[in-house]
Amino acid sequence: MNEEDVKKLKNLHFTITKEFEDIVIEMLTTRQILNECELTPKDRKLLQKHFEKLRKRFATILKEQNPVEMQIIKTYLSSKKEIDKK
Repeated sequence: MNEEDVKKLKNLHFTITKEFEDIVIEMLTTRQILNECELTPKDRKLLQKHFEKLRKRFATILKEQNPVEMQIIKTYLSSKKEIDKK
């Protein structure tokens, strides 16, 4: 990774919509319930499925709203993996 790549990472600006914010809050709340509450196996399974749907929606929105930023992040992560292998 060169100096230009580092500069791109530092200057990333993500588009955050109201829907995106709502999903993040719902994900945090759901994760907290899963981690801290006594749930029946059936309720736990339902909440885990719900969390997975939220996670997929989160990823979809992030990719749709921020394609350039996501490409920069992917490039960074793939180069980091190569460096870590050495």
